[in-house]
Amino acid sequence: MCRDPVRLVLTALGGLIAAGCNRQPPAGTAAPAGPQVTVVRPEMRPINRVVEQPGTVQAFEETALFAKLPGFVGKVEEDPDKVERIRKNTDKKEWPEHDRYLDIGSRVKKDQVLAELKIPELEKELEQKKALVKQAGSEIVQAEKAHAASKAGVASAEAAVAEAEAGVDRAQAVYERWQKEVNRVTKLVTSGVDTGQTLDETQLQFRASEAARKEVTARVVSAGAVVRKAEADRDKAVADVDAAKDRLEVAKAEAGRVEALLGYTKIKAPFDGVVTRRAVNTGDFVAGGDKAALFSVARLDPVRVVVQVPEADAGLVAAGQDVSVTVQGPPGSAGSGKVRRTSWSLEPGSRTLRTEIDLPNGKGLVRPGMYVYAKLTAELPAAWAVPAAAVGKAGDEAVIYLVENGKAVRVTVQLLRGDGKVTQVRGYRKPGATDWTDVTGSEAVATPAAALTDGQPIL
Repeated sequence: MCRDPVRLVLTALGGLIAAGCNRQPPAGTAAPAGPQVTVVRPEMRPINRVVEQPGTVQAFEETALFAKLPGFVGKVEEDPDKVERIRKNTDKKEWPEHDRYLDIGSRVKKDQVLAELKIPELEKELEQKKALVKQAGSEIVQAEKAHAASKAGVASAEAAVAEAEAGVDRAQAVYERWQKEVNRVTKLVTSGVDTGQTLDETQLQFRASEAARKEVTARVVSAGAVVRKAEADRDKAVADVDAAKDRLEVAKAEAGRVEALLGYTKIKAPFDGVVTRRAVNTGDFVAGGDKAALFSVARLDPVRVVVQVPEADAGLVAAGQDVSVTVQGPPGSAGSGKVRRTSWSLEPGSRTLRTEIDLPNGKGLVRPGMYVYAKLTAELPAAWAVPAAAVGKAGDEAVIYLVENGKAVRVTVQLLRGDGKVTQVRGYRKPGATDWTDVTGSEAVATPAAALTDGQPIL
């Protein structure tokens, strides 16, 4: 009888192990079969590659609105939607009367006035500039009338010249008549027919006509000078009209400048959107150039869905692709959009491609900051493909098993892309070879690779 307790335990364990090893399976029970090996040939087929990545929603654009000029806030405008609710709220409890102004969450339209500044001195300056415009207009009228008077003066002076020239002709005729008369009387006196007294009288008349001719000639010269002065006055009047018109344009420009400055007193929405920030109240003094914005307005239709696509899939993303977007929000907030832009270059740290998807948001259910999933399907060009199970691993290399002479031959394979069901392959290299062999579709490939070993017979 064995008294060693350790030996007793070992003996008992040995008996149990021997009994278990010699136990036969129940009658009618088949031994479990291994994976069934099949033989396939590569097929030329495209692959739909699905890229699914999380992303975040951003406003398509968000603008901070500042005051350009210093002034007091005259008023914050009323929110039409709130005013309508207050009008329909008969007991004044559902919507309080004081909450009728634009605030965060208010929907606004493009160019809608959000608030208005009061700058009295600028308003007075505009009145002054408008008065100067009116004055410049009056000066134009005055200058044009002066121009018309100068034109009339030129016409009058030219008429005087014509009249003086006519007098010259008349004086010249009288002069010639008396010159001839002097010659005739001189001959009569010489022949003794007439007396010297007649000759003297005739010579006096001749000298008088000569003086009259000189006077009229001088009058023509004087009238010409008057014409030239009248023409100079006319030209000056034209210049005065032009100068008055220029002054009017300057006055208008000054008035327009002040009016444009007054336009900055109205803080307007740059586009249809939602007020996301309000930092101003009625009566506040704001200084032009403040770093704090008075309002921020976000455009929410469409919204941007920003997705960071990994480097391996970055080449599959292109502008114009359809994207399915799932939003963890209220029902109906999911939708589909399109890839509109990418950063093209990868982020140095994460090695990802910033991809932006425009998602329609007419109902406003999708809000900036929401977490989303974007699903993009890209069709890859056709290439030779084998079942995904036919590709295995040997160390760090991908392998497949070719069937040659009834045996499995393990070869290293160059992979392209796969979709989980099939994997595209480019070429393979047999053991000991240095060059790659292109896949042609005539190869026989055994699958699954996990059930195969190099040299295994293939039935």
